[in-house]
Amino acid sequence: MHQEVTSEIREKVLAFLNAHRKMVLSILDKEKHPNSSLLLYAIDDDFNVYFGTRKCFGKYAALSADPHVSLAVVEESIDPLKVVDMQGRVEEISSDEIVERLEFFESKNPSKYYVKDADDFVMFRITPTHVRWLDASSGELKMYDIV
Repeated sequence: MHQEVTSEIREKVLAFLNAHRKMVLSILDKEKHPNSSLLLYAIDDDFNVYFGTRKCFGKYAALSADPHVSLAVVEESIDPLKVVDMQGRVEEISSDEIVERLEFFESKNPSKYYVKDADDFVMFRITPTHVRWLDASSGELKMYDIV
């Protein structure tokens, strides 16, 4: 069922991710219950995902306690189905790197970013351990394990 990943497929997946602005991020909260949030993101050419939040949000404490996450980016139409599903580990971006990462983020994602000016704003990088591309644009569902 899984298809061979070519450089063309890899570029197609990156183009898809760069064309979208929002992901659904799933974490384990402090009680170890699944919790999902809709977040803005930006991605680099190595499939690292960047996002920000505030330290006062529960998400920050949860990510500090357990860095394992999953996320999904879904085509925002009924047909054809296109989805990127990813698992990975988050790490907080250091304060000396945050200005550069925020500039990168804003160059890739021009959406209004409500939390970036907060005093307790922090950014994270998700390093993927698994990336799966599901594409039904041909009329048949094809799955590709990218990473």
